Amino acid sequence: MTRIAFHLAPALMLAYGAVRFIDGRDGQHGPGPAWTVGHLLFLGSLLLYGGVIAGLYGRIRAAAGGTARRAAAGVLAAVAAFGLVLFVRVAIVDIVVGLKAADAAEKSVLADRYADVPAVLPQALYEIGPVFFMLGLLALLIQFAVITPGRKAAAALSPVLAAVGFVAITANLDLLPAGAVAIWLAFFLATREQRPSTPARTATTARVAA
Repeated sequence: MTRIAFHLAPALMLAYGAVRFIDGRDGQHGPGPAWTVGHLLFLGSLLLYGGVIAGLYGRIRAAAGGTARRAAAGVLAAVAAFGLVLFVRVAIVDIVVGLKAADAAEKSVLADRYADVPAVLPQALYEIGPVFFMLGLLALLIQFAVITPGRKAAAALSPVLAAVGFVAITANLDLLPAGAVAIWLAFFLATREQRPSTPARTATTARVAA
């Protein structure tokens, strides 16, 4: 399931970006069916990012030597997961607001009303919480790149592409499709299986022939 999440999470984010583009053709986003469908896709994407975090954490634990590296991976995964929970809250609130609001003005009023729901954390943390998800995920990709033997160039490019994707999305939500593609490429480079080197294949062929 975690392997599928690496592909499906950015794919659903891309779909959300496409629906959002359609929703905004009249000059505003929501409320309405497109808003609801788009945010359901976004929620699905976020839930799958939980599988991405778990998958990266598992790969790092399997490849990393030493307690310190594994502990660092655990901390980074926890930070990313915490931010992801707050991001999921954003999606759920947006869905509820979209279903309840009759027009854009009421949507804005309801969004302000639910800004600190549930009132268990400071509102400021709700606002910046999703950043923990992005930074934690980037840090996991960086750690995975550092400990991955044999394909440093591809692994090093992975966090760069993810950072480009997140920066693009944060700067302008209209760039969601492009950001999602960059993030998918980052995951593809980070998780693709490494092929045996040519000498290894030659040696194997020689042994079989013998």
